Amino acid sequence: MRKLLALGERLIDAAAIAAFCGIFLCVIAQVVLRYVFNNPLTWSEELARYLFIWCAFLGWLVATRRGSHLAMTFVVERLPRPAQAALAVLTQLATLLFAWLLGSRGFLLVRNNWDVENVAVPFNLGVVYLIEPIAAAVIALYALAALGELLRGAASRAHP
Repeated sequence: MRKLLALGERLIDAAAIAAFCGIFLCVIAQVVLRYVFNNPLTWSEELARYLFIWCAFLGWLVATRRGSHLAMTFVVERLPRPAQAALAVLTQLATLLFAWLLGSRGFLLVRNNWDVENVAVPFNLGVVYLIEPIAAAVIALYALAALGELLRGAASRAHP
């Protein structure tokens, strides 16, 4: 299970890097071809926009895995330990609810746009929206793992 998890994390990292590099290359190619050769590309702006969407979602997943999102903890730190634990559990439950909403909405977007062709790039619009249910599933897995750790920690403190 650990190897599968590590492989998934490496795939997410590689996809985020690839999306960012794709954005960079599309924009550089567009600028060079437009201003140096006076022959702009017709597809680079659209592809860069779609890669940016994927890059943002993948970056969200990386930041969630690393626990590097900004958080204001000054109120939580002043609460008693049981209240902090309860709030942490509620946070993960809210994250699961959000993941469900994002995933169900994303699935509908993919289904409704799978046969819609893009104007300038040779793939359908469903591919652009596919990151939404993927990100929702990964976020749900992260939230379930965090919830499991919280509950195991509470159980170990209750039964020394």
